[in-house]
Amino acid sequence: MRAAEGVKKALIVGASGLVGGNLLERLRGDPAWHVTTLSRRPPALHGEGAQHLPVDLLDAAQCRAAAPQLADTTHIFFCARSVEQNYVINVDANRLIVENLLDAMLPTATKLEHVQIIHGMKWYGSNLGPYRTPAKEWHPRLPGRNFYYEQLDALIERQKGARWSWSTLRPHFICGVSIGSPSNPLSTLGAYAAVLRELGEPLHFPGLQGAFDAAMNITDVALLSKAMEWAATEPCCANEAFNIVNGDTFRWRDVWVMLAEHFGMKPGTVRPTNLREYMADKQPVWEHVAKTNGLKFERLEAVADWAFADVMFAGAWEQTASVVKAHQYGFTGMVDTEEMLLRVLGEYRTLKILP
Repeated sequence: MRAAEGVKKALIVGASGLVGGNLLERLRGDPAWHVTTLSRRPPALHGEGAQHLPVDLLDAAQCRAAAPQLADTTHIFFCARSVEQNYVINVDANRLIVENLLDAMLPTATKLEHVQIIHGMKWYGSNLGPYRTPAKEWHPRLPGRNFYYEQLDALIERQKGARWSWSTLRPHFICGVSIGSPSNPLSTLGAYAAVLRELGEPLHFPGLQGAFDAAMNITDVALLSKAMEWAATEPCCANEAFNIVNGDTFRWRDVWVMLAEHFGMKPGTVRPTNLREYMADKQPVWEHVAKTNGLKFERLEAVADWAFADVMFAGAWEQTASVVKAHQYGFTGMVDTEEMLLRVLGEYRTLKILP
C-alpha cells in the first residue's frame, strides 16, 4: 500500500512494545501519516488502522523479503530491542537487528528522509553505578562495549553520504500503558503491590535505601511520542541526540506514601528484595487477585517482568539528565511526574489490567 502524495510514510519497528505501540496510537489518527508496523507479533492494544508485517529482525532473510513492501517509507522509527531471558540485553544481537533492517531497506527505500532510534540513560552508564549528572548529550562515551553505541555507529556508517538523516532519543524508565509488554515500570509496580496487598503486607520498597533516596528522572511515553515525531520531522534535529525525560526530579521516598494510598495500602519499610526470586511462587496469589477483580490477564508474566524490576530498583545513585539541549532546539514539553504516576496507574485500572 503506497502513501498518498505528500503523506509521510512511517515504519514503526517494534510496535508491539510500549514505545512503538504508543507512537502508533499518536500517528495513526493523523492524516499526515500513513503507518506500517513491523515486529514478530502484531501490536496488542493499538493495532487498528495500520498495516502490519510480521518480521524477526534477527533473520536477515525475513528483512530482505519484507523490504519491497517498504520501498516508499519516508521515516523509520526504530523502537525494537532484542532481550533475552532475565532481561539480558546482548550487544551483538542488538547491533544485528539494526543492520539487518537497514541493509535490507536502504537499496530500495529511495524516499527515505529520516531514521530514528530510541536509546536511553544506559548510554551514560546509568545501570552500572554513579555517573556524571545531570547527563548531557555531549558527555563522552564510557569505555567498553554498549549496545547503544554499536547501534548508533551502525546507523551513522550507513548514513554517510546519504540524503536521509538520523536522530536518537534518550528517555529513562518509560512509563505508560502497554499490553503484552511487561518490562514496564508501572504495570510491574502495580502487580507487585497487588500481590503484597493480597498477602496482607504493606507496600514495602523492594530496593536499597540508596535507591529509595536517589534523585531520579523518568519519561512519560506520551511525552516521548511527541518528541519522537518532533525530532523526526524538524530539520534542525538532523543527526542529533536528545535526552527526553519529564523535566522534573523525584525520589521514590517522596512518592511512596502516595502510591501506597493509590493501591489502598499502608506504606511499608525499605526491604531489599530479589523480586525474580520472591515472585517465583506467587502465580496462585496473582491468579486469585485477577479472578476476584475481573482482570484481563491471569498469568503474572503478562503484566510484570521481575528481572526488569530488579534492575529498576537496584540503582542506588542519582539518575538525572539535562533536557536543556532539547529545549534549545525547540522541544519544550514537560510532564509532572507525580501526576503521571497516578494517571498511568489509573489507566491500567480502567483497562482491568491492574486492580
